[in-house]
Amino acid sequence: MQKLIIKCRRKTNFNMTEIIPAIIGKNFGEVRDKIETVGELTNWLHLDIADGKFVADKSWSVPDDLNEIKNRVKIEVHLMTEQPEEMMTDWVSVADRIIVHPESTDHLAEIVDSVKSTPSKLGFALLMNSDLNLVEPYIANLDVIQLMSINELGHHGEPFEEKVLERIKTLRVKYPNVKISVDGGINLATGKKCLDAGASQLVVGSALWQAPDLIDELQKFQNL
Repeated sequence: MQKLIIKCRRKTNFNMTEIIPAIIGKNFGEVRDKIETVGELTNWLHLDIADGKFVADKSWSVPDDLNEIKNRVKIEVHLMTEQPEEMMTDWVSVADRIIVHPESTDHLAEIVDSVKSTPSKLGFALLMNSDLNLVEPYIANLDVIQLMSINELGHHGEPFEEKVLERIKTLRVKYPNVKISVDGGINLATGKKCLDAGASQLVVGSALWQAPDLIDELQKFQNL
């Protein structure tokens, strides 16, 4: 299968937009199948890890399983977990980027320090109603700021919240060169709104996995 570079070629003053398929699964078999399905179609994949505490649902969450997948694309791991600092070492060893929620820990400085000495990059994900200023003390150490655009985390298919658009605009003005990712309820219509507001990365779940033709849907996102 011919590899597609899933990027939106938009003329902006920040990084070219990346479309990243989101994967969540109850077990590694489900996660592996999805990685193998979409792994040849994109530069990055987004793995949602839910602990059943920070969010209601619980997902597969065994980092070492990823070592079974050879020649895989880059992976960012979104830790929707309480006290992510307790598992950072395990995930950093297999992921290219770790995304944590400042709302889930009192040890952000420790997390930042733990990633500095590794090849992995760090991102912060902010819940819909969280203060955008939470990222300010750590902005120099962040590869991405991920804005959640749904109210309930932990599973795919939640409705998009329009108020995230103003949050994107606010961050873009304050940090003109930062990579802003938007995650939750992204389809072709909401994705375009996010890009127009200033997003530089879209995390896409249900819109891809429930599409009649996955490749065709990815190409539509590419052409936004």
